[in-house]
Amino acid sequence: MTKERGKIQVFARGCRKPNHPLFGVTQPLIYCEFVITEGRNYNYLNSAEGKDYFPHLKKDLESIYYSTYFAELAEYFTVEGLDERNILNLLFVTFTAMKKKLVPNALIRRIYEFKILQFYGIGLESFQCISCGTSENLTVLSFENGGMFCSECGKKIGGTRVEPAVLYTLQYITTIPLSKLYSFNLKEEIFLEFQWIVKNFFRIHVDHKFKSQEMLDEFV
Repeated sequence: MTKERGKIQVFARGCRKPNHPLFGVTQPLIYCEFVITEGRNYNYLNSAEGKDYFPHLKKDLESIYYSTYFAELAEYFTVEGLDERNILNLLFVTFTAMKKKLVPNALIRRIYEFKILQFYGIGLESFQCISCGTSENLTVLSFENGGMFCSECGKKIGGTRVEPAVLYTLQYITTIPLSKLYSFNLKEEIFLEFQWIVKNFFRIHVDHKFKSQEMLDEFV
């Protein structure tokens, strides 16, 4: 994933040999500055300078599983050749948050899932009623409709009741700059409801099985 070209495919000749100059900079979960030659059909890696090797992501199984899952989601939700800077930056601040350890990995995961869906174009409408447009008394969530209903409109569709603190959390994550995305914690009861909402919203709108998710769910 690159800032300039989005996701691109690059071949690194000989990089699997341990003594090759490109061996270290072609490992997973590394942030580098690359020098690439564009061929007629393929791109080739000439050299690279490592900027951040994120060693904290590989020091224990929990960190490996979480970081691999985040990377797999980023790969899935990006398209080759398009500007995917938002998702690249999201991945970077997420790896940095895992290093700081100010926020539990379980909360980082749900924030990341919620935010990457937003960047992909599957945002959850949390600021106004999907039916009547009011911003008052938003109490009912419909996963299928992708957002909130006011208490009056919610009577007609059913749905899931959402606590005000959880609604505020959804709104906060939707609008907060990436630099402050992992700057808060949640009380357990609020986190559990928030986690349940994100988990189900993600499951309903993403029809794909992630290999790293299966490993992560077994571990945690």
